[in-house]
Amino acid sequence: MASIEYLESSDFKISELASLKAGRLVYVVFSTLGEREADILGKKLVLIKNDLAGFVDGVFLSHRRRTGSKESTESRAEESYPGIEIILCGETSVPDMGEESGKGSDMRRALYRINTGFRRGRVPGDVVVVFLDADVVTEYFGPHFILGLAGGVLKGFDFAKAGFWRAMGRVKKFVSQPLNSVIEHPSLDILRGFSYPLSGECAGTLEFFNSVNFWQAYGIETGINVDSCMGDYRIADVNLGLYDHEHRPEIDIQKMSFSIIRCFLVQMADYGLIEFKNGASVSDVFRAVYIDGDGSRKEMKFDLPEKKYTPLKKMLG
Repeated sequence: MASIEYLESSDFKISELASLKAGRLVYVVFSTLGEREADILGKKLVLIKNDLAGFVDGVFLSHRRRTGSKESTESRAEESYPGIEIILCGETSVPDMGEESGKGSDMRRALYRINTGFRRGRVPGDVVVVFLDADVVTEYFGPHFILGLAGGVLKGFDFAKAGFWRAMGRVKKFVSQPLNSVIEHPSLDILRGFSYPLSGECAGTLEFFNSVNFWQAYGIETGINVDSCMGDYRIADVNLGLYDHEHRPEIDIQKMSFSIIRCFLVQMADYGLIEFKNGASVSDVFRAVYIDGDGSRKEMKFDLPEKKYTPLKKMLG
């Protein structure tokens, strides 16, 4: 059964971790879309280059273009971190994936590339992958993001999940955490232990990430969290301190919430913890009726299908 421990990023020093690596690889992966994160991504890459040289063995940019040509995000990344590996998600083929887009699908493409071209002879358990969101406000970002998360894995945890404090966190507070408390089951006690279940910042061995299901879009964090709790994994919840990023419009928050709830229900059914009867099923369509500021009744409808991919290890063999 899974277990969880609480760690402080401030406890990890690069001098200690450099010796602890013992030949293992540490890779950092940023996911970006279009040109919205170009400037702040560049600043983060310069920091990694200057402060974590010799500890980080490579940085990957999992980038999805909004246009058909090279974008400023790619150029800024190459200027800020020479040698960065840019993975163009729209042009990266994975045998069991189509052309679908989404944060989770793009993360999975990056993992496939690492598995097939960047292991440098190491077994998956000796490769540490750190996923970081590119849109974190730079005043909060520092080496502790990578040292804390990678450090947890280097110290023996399979999966290290970031926790932090931020001013808003509406979906975390009002959807994810309450949802994680709805069903009582011994395996789900760990799920309630994540201090920020929707954080995009996490790390794990390549072996761990190859063993869990990835979800295409907004379900990615919830899906991995559930799988980590249902397996026999050691989990670290790492306090990164203060954190913030761009806040989403309310309609995006609603879509995200729908996808998280949908993913949770599907996972509970797939693990046999709940059952749908009498023709009930989980919908891909978010529908809602509301009254706008003019007092008029409106209706919205969004088709939000999201693929659940099988673990990469089944495809890689």
